[in-house]
Amino acid sequence: MVSQTWATAPPPLDPRTLPGPVWVVAPHPDDEALGCGALLCALTDLGQEVWALLLTDGGFSHPASRAYPRPRLGELRLHEWRSGLAQLGVPPDRTRALGLLDGALSGYDPVEVREAVGRAFAAAPPGTVLMPWSRDPHPDHRAAWKLVGAAVSSEARRLAYTVWLPERGGPADWPAPNEATPWRFAVGAARSRKAAAVAAHATQLGLITDDPAGFTLAPGMVERALDGPELYFEVLPPTKEIP
Repeated sequence: MVSQTWATAPPPLDPRTLPGPVWVVAPHPDDEALGCGALLCALTDLGQEVWALLLTDGGFSHPASRAYPRPRLGELRLHEWRSGLAQLGVPPDRTRALGLLDGALSGYDPVEVREAVGRAFAAAPPGTVLMPWSRDPHPDHRAAWKLVGAAVSSEARRLAYTVWLPERGGPADWPAPNEATPWRFAVGAARSRKAAAVAAHATQLGLITDDPAGFTLAPGMVERALDGPELYFEVLPPTKEIP
């Protein structure tokens, strides 16, 4: 449910204004496809240098599956992630994966995660970072904002994308007035490529049948993500305290 604060359509985001390299950070495989797949298509079509960072192994979606125990599921989800990104124009050699435990991101040492993210970013220091909104309704998404944000240069633009906010977010989860600058990006002609990127994540779309309580993306949520528009909140880096 969209907060009344954001009921008025925000201005369109021009991908040509985003400095590169652009990094998209995903707590789980499929977050980037759902949240910002169309924008990634536009950026790569423009020739922008786009990189992707995956934080967790995605292995907690079907904990009771015997056919897909966590090591196998994590390996498959990594393959799905790279396959989906390829549909959006991001090649495998511009991907990095940390392999942290899905569902436990908030329990990691912030310093260790920041250092690991920094090592990944060193391959192409980001001019823009796309990552989930700080109050997107998933604990790993919220933890990602804090953990990754600490490794982002103050000179880089920070745009938060949304995955679960429209369906699961309450009024307090949306940005407060003056907390962020909103942008929208129409899916438009990128819909088929975004759909192909989402479809690459077969494990989240019903492939695994021996764990009835396992996670499956709801069709309505997928359709909303494909129809768009994609919603972004731009947040300024925190002000450094003067000693």
